[in-house]
Amino acid sequence: MATSPNSPAATAFTRFIFIVGRDDGEAFLGRLRSAGSAVARGFFNDFDADGTRDTQAREAIQFLVAEGETYPDSVMAAARHVVQITGKYRPKLEQVEVEMRRRLGDAAGIFSIEGAERPPRYTSAELHDFAYRRAAARRSGRQATQAIILPINKTADWWAKPALERHAYFYPHVDEITGCAVAGHARAAEPGVADLYRRLFHNPDGYQRPGEFDFITYFEYDEEHGETFDRIHSALQDVSQNPEWRYVREGPVWRGRRVLKW
Repeated sequence: MATSPNSPAATAFTRFIFIVGRDDGEAFLGRLRSAGSAVARGFFNDFDADGTRDTQAREAIQFLVAEGETYPDSVMAAARHVVQITGKYRPKLEQVEVEMRRRLGDAAGIFSIEGAERPPRYTSAELHDFAYRRAAARRSGRQATQAIILPINKTADWWAKPALERHAYFYPHVDEITGCAVAGHARAAEPGVADLYRRLFHNPDGYQRPGEFDFITYFEYDEEHGETFDRIHSALQDVSQNPEWRYVREGPVWRGRRVLKW
């Protein structure tokens, strides 16, 4: 079971809890709302985040509801409801999931994924300025109404590369396989820097863990920027622009909207 040596310490943890109701009738929704209200006590509601959240040491909760169709491929893809819990004390996040399971019982299937916020791994002063100086600030759910959760893994070949070689994929470079000049990750993602609020979460227990994800990418944006996300997602997946994606395995893309409460 491989982990990354010298990983920086986590600054906060987050847990996405996906809920699939066995019956979406009013009785279940009432039970779900009651469970959500109970676990939200003592947490700041991130629906009201205003851009200052990242500098504050508070525990936060966020409620999400799927947009459009859900799919039975996995509990994550089938989930109509998601709750995100963030805090510095990891066991408290586990306790929230336990409480959700207790309150919903056999009325719902529950699946969770967990991440840790860490300092950027592949950056420099120039790349940090390029990617973060113009980055979209977080806004409330009344403005940035949409959310996407996208977990990913990197392949064993990726982790076998030296750190400096992995770093190079984020810059314009010459593709070692085709010999062609390519944009790299940062340039491929550039059109969304100012419009998509993004957070990257690392697996708290390390990378290459069987049955788990290495990273969770999370986005918030105005409804009008849905096409921006799709365009950037396609550009990142295009190995003629971004060869890094040869080494990426994506999980289900979960799309939904932020709500004040269920």
